[in-house]
Amino acid sequence: MKLETFSSAWPVVRFDEIDSTNEEARRRASGGDTGPNWLVTGSQTAGRGRLGRQWSSPRGNLFTTALLPFPGTLQEAALACFSAGLAVIDAARALGVDTGQLKLKWPNDVLVGSAKLAGILIETGSLHGKLWMAAGFGVNVEVAPERADRVTSCLTALPGGTSITAQRLLSALDIAFRARLFQLLNDGFGSTREAWLSHAAALGAKVELNPVSGRIEGVMTGLAEDGALILRLQDGSETHVRAGEISVLS
Repeated sequence: MKLETFSSAWPVVRFDEIDSTNEEARRRASGGDTGPNWLVTGSQTAGRGRLGRQWSSPRGNLFTTALLPFPGTLQEAALACFSAGLAVIDAARALGVDTGQLKLKWPNDVLVGSAKLAGILIETGSLHGKLWMAAGFGVNVEVAPERADRVTSCLTALPGGTSITAQRLLSALDIAFRARLFQLLNDGFGSTREAWLSHAAALGAKVELNPVSGRIEGVMTGLAEDGALILRLQDGSETHVRAGEISVLS
């Protein structure tokens, strides 16, 4: 496995405004350019998150996608969302933020308590039989967007975060994400899973999920080797959920 991709900083391609950095990554990959590079924009007109949700993109926040030829398997690429979430926390900590309040919501959100700080969207494709990955990050740096459906927060509102800018965060994220991907590919998922669980929101709590197959309630007890959420059901049995939206039950 070639891990040289992660040994040095990735070039940055900047836009003032674009539809979506993940869409730009897909266009570039389709045209033969799979990076590695960071695509970053000041504003998105059609930012999107997981499950096709629209992502609010006010200026002052970080909207970026890491586009890279992925030297692992498709299964490993699917686990990169856990590496990405950890990288956001690592980057914030490196910039002096008190990250004690930061939690990771399965599978791809970063929270401050229960307020959303960041979302991650991992997409993959192939070019001439070789896998590429686009890891999109939307991080609230200076602005906590007003949303009717959820509470949000931003890094500059946290202790130690007042001087953070999107540019400073991108520089720290470049280092952190490359390190976390190297960890995933070099060490396997075990150490990434352990680190992710140490920040997991709702671990040990009763939660509700709404996967395609229908509503499920249970206690979140862990993370499986394939990234599935492990739930203990009311009858004491366990089930593994690989897709769906999680919410904590009071």
